[in-house]
Amino acid sequence: MTIKLQQELIVTSYKTIDARGANVEICNGSGITVQFAKNVIIHGLHIHHIVPAKGGKIKDGENHQGLRSASDGDGPLFSKQPTLAQPYFLHHCADGLIDFIQGSTAVTISNCHCTDHNN
Repeated sequence: MTIKLQQELIVTSYKTIDARGANVEICNGSGITVQFAKNVIIHGLHIHHIVPAKGGKIKDGENHQGLRSASDGDGPLFSKQPTLAQPYFLHHCADGLIDFIQGSTAVTISNCHCTDHNN
């Protein structure tokens, strides 16, 4: 399965993205953002060729839509705690493969294959 995101996929607290046993790619579009969330697990994704998105109106909660500024083409962006990402593949993201922003704690990245990155 190939997923091309037009805008960032905002992941909220207590979520699991599990691609074990399947070939799931997020590519040729925007990436995943884990922001102000805790207890998030991402497992088995192949994330590549992530490009900046211009921003716009997105759904960022069950009952809320909001405006999102432009993204910079990162792979997953993590904040808060705890977050686990394993194993998955990251390559060819426009700005960076993985960003941890101020306030990130208890983030675990294990068994991930990261290539083709120059930042």
